[in-house]
Formats: sequence, structure tokens, C-alpha cells
Amino acid sequence: MSNRFLSTATARPDAQPLADRAREALERARSLAPKLREKAAVRDAERILPYDALALLREHDLLGLRTPVRLGGAEIEYGDVVRVIAELARGDSNVAQLLIPHYVYQERMRLMGDEAIKQRIWRQVAEGALIGNASTERGSARSGEITIQLAPNGAHYRLSGRKFYSTPTLFADLVFATVLDPQDRIVYAILPTDREGVTRVDDWDGVGQRVTGSGTTIFENVRVDADEIVVVGDWMKRRHYTSSGAQLLFAAVKSGIARAALDDARDWARDGARPSRTTQVEHVTLDPYVQALVGELSTAALSAQLVLGHAADALTVASHAQYEDLASDVLEAVLVDTSVKAAQAQLATEQAALLVAQKLFDVGGTSTALKRHNFDRHWRNARTLSLHDPIVYRSKAIGAHLLRGDAPPLGFTY
Repeated sequence: MSNRFLSTATARPDAQPLADRAREALERARSLAPKLREKAAVRDAERILPYDALALLREHDLLGLRTPVRLGGAEIEYGDVVRVIAELARGDSNVAQLLIPHYVYQERMRLMGDEAIKQRIWRQVAEGALIGNASTERGSARSGEITIQLAPNGAHYRLSGRKFYSTPTLFADLVFATVLDPQDRIVYAILPTDREGVTRVDDWDGVGQRVTGSGTTIFENVRVDADEIVVVGDWMKRRHYTSSGAQLLFAAVKSGIARAALDDARDWARDGARPSRTTQVEHVTLDPYVQALVGELSTAALSAQLVLGHAADALTVASHAQYEDLASDVLEAVLVDTSVKAAQAQLATEQAALLVAQKLFDVGGTSTALKRHNFDRHWRNARTLSLHDPIVYRSKAIGAHLLRGDAPPLGFTY
């Protein structure tokens, strides 16, 4: 199955081999992660917005990973983007989350948009544009409900309303606003963030992921041209790979948090913690219980990373299958398989991130709790991300599939 659906991936004579582009992107992310880690604790503690980190993402060419090569991008596989995000999250999960909407909306544009809008947006991304999100509305009866609607105004439209959880629109150049068109269809209005009437408010005050710019976006009589609209329509009710892709990007951040907390646990044991008074060893690294604990935590983090990689490979397969002329039952099987694996990755990475972040404090004494170390940010970040989509629904979907053969629910969250 994999080879069949990946057959188009190697047929690009206009660039260096795909595998080389993916390897170089991962190397750039790995080299950047330690730089992000240097200031991650301070950024969180003092709530310093990550403009410097965003500049580093651009310097390391990490915004155009799915942009076509002919337009100046790297055009690596979607599964490899998941791996890149995980590496960045090991340095700073806040910075990694900035890229989730950026890549999610590019894939939805790829799937749902016309050629003209794709070319225009991808060219901007290749030049360094960051894409933000304006989807969620506060005060609606149900999470995810869309009520804000475009109003016809001559040859164009006007948009007014408020959105919240607008990651990372505070820093973005473009925003995908999820709204209704006059026919009550869900659409994306793709707008420059500096357009008259667009206001971004830094009012996100979550306990974790504190500097993701996930606050309010206000639209006040904003002009929207017809060629700035992508119709989502019935894609909301159809299975497609971009839903699993979104889940896996979140899982990638949680995988990175697990590894970041493990890094801090290891370094604290080596360089900071003192032996417990109940032990006879001279150094924490000689304490058999600490050794066992770090072994447990490393296994949890690695296991989650492997499950994530397994699901990322499935995402790559699905991202090709979606565009091939396949029988509907064949495509459905591929997409269901990817959805289940994405749910497993969400479950594994969340459990690992919360476990490692919590047990980090068992490595070495009361001084571990000192605010200056800010070790608690890992748990706060993981727990905040865990609220995005309650993991119990992932577990239920996995179990229902294995026990009854049920496909996961349709929708953008699976």
C-alpha cells in the first residue's frame, strides 16, 4: 500500500531528491531546538512573546516545508513535517505550536482551494509569511459552532465579528477566518492581518502554552474579496487526511514536551539535584531509584515518539491517496487507518508528556520546585494542549475500531 501511494513522491525532477530535502529540514529543526530551549523557560515565566524565535524559524527555512519546490518551498512529505514540529517542540512547545495552524490551513487550502488562491498563498509563504487561525467563537452553544457570516457588499463582502484562540494570529501575516458565506456554507476568508478593520488582541492568559498568541481577533467591517474565499462546504462531513494531519501536529508538540521534560530531568540529576538524605550515595546519578525513574521516563518518551512516527508514515500515505483516483472504499480504508493511528499517537504522546512532566519533580528534592527553574511549565504546557481535544474520545474511537470495526467519527477533529 505504501509504495503504491508514495509513487508520485519521487517524480520531481525540479529539485534535489525528496529524501534529501526532508533530511535537511529535520537537521535544521534539530539544530534550532537547543537555541529555542535556551530561552524557553524565561519566555514562559515572563511571558515574552517569541518574535525572536519566529525570526529563527524563518532563518532556518521552516515555514515553507509543504510549499511546492517550483514556488520556492521544500515540498517535503506531510509526515516529515510532523517530525519537524516534534523536534522544535523539544526546544520550545510554544514556538512549535505557532506552526500548527500554519501547516493545517495550507493542507486544507491544498485540498479545497482553487489553483489561483493556492499559488498566491504559497508564494507568500515562500517569502516568509506565517498563517494564523481565526476559527473559534466564544459564547456559542457548542464548541466549534460558526455563526459569524459574510455580508454581501457590491462585488465583494464585509466581515464583522470576534474570534478567540487565534493561534498564532498575533504574529501572523495572513489569517484564515472560518466563517459562513451568504449561502450558510462554511468558508475560509484568507486575509492579510494588516488589512483595515482587523485587530489582534494579546489577551490569551492560559496556564500553559502562554506565548502562542492565542488571543482574540476582531473583524470590524473588513473587506473580503471573492478571490480570498475557499469554500469548505461538505468537506466538514467527509473524511480526509487533513483532519488526521491536524491531530498529529498536536501530538508532535506533546511528544516534544515529553522529550523536553526528560532533558530537564536528566540535566537536573547530573548538575543540580542533591542526593536524598535517605540514600547513601554521593551523587544523584548513583541513586538506583533515580536511575530507575529516568529509565522509566526515557522509555515513555521514546515509545510515544515511535508511535508518532508510525502515524506520521500513515499520514504521508493518506496525503497521497487523497489525490489519487481510487475507489471510494479503498480511499476510506486508508483514511480510517490514518485516523486510528493519529488517535493512538495523540493518546501515547499525551500520556508520555504528562507522565514525564509530573515525575520530573521526583528526580531531585525540594529545590526542583523553585520558580527560577520553571520546570512546571512542561506539565502546564502538556495539560493545556490536552484540553484541545479530550483524549477520552480518542481512546473510545480506537477501542470501537478494534472491537467493532467502527470508523472514527467524521469531522475536522479526527
